[in-house]
Amino acid sequence: MEDDDDDDDDDEPVDVLPKLREECMSGCKKEIDNYKACEERIAEKGHGDCESWYFDQLACVDKCVVPKLFEYTK
Repeated sequence: MEDDDDDDDDDEPVDVLPKLREECMSGCKKEIDNYKACEERIAEKGHGDCESWYFDQLACVDKCVVPKLFEYTK
């Protein structure tokens, strides 16, 4: 029996989520800029957090990613 290790027909699962998130970040510039501005304020003050801005950024990116991600789950 031959070993087909060089066979490119194996459909190994590929995690497309990082690629999709990167693509969607361009549409969330406002949220990302708000988060970065908050980080700068925290760095200057030395205290506080940017939790709400972080979650706003994630929500924006996820809203864009979800419909695209489901195309890959068929």
